[in-house]
Amino acid sequence: MTAFDRYRALLRKFENVRARHPEGGSPEEDALLDDLDDVWSEMSEGERAAASPERDRALGLSESQDSAPPPG
Repeated sequence: MTAFDRYRALLRKFENVRARHPEGGSPEEDALLDDLDDVWSEMSEGERAAASPERDRALGLSESQDSAPPPG
């Protein structure tokens, strides 16, 4: 599995956790954010650009931050 694939899978898990804990800040959400940061750093610029719209939607970001890791 590529870093891009792992990142997308983690985003899906993150969305599920956030749906269960809409108030945020759960330990599971925090751990997933750390994992997302780690995988983001492994991805190429092209992979980051491709993942940005999905990331922005999942994390509730208003604008794309192409080279910035997800907040965590």
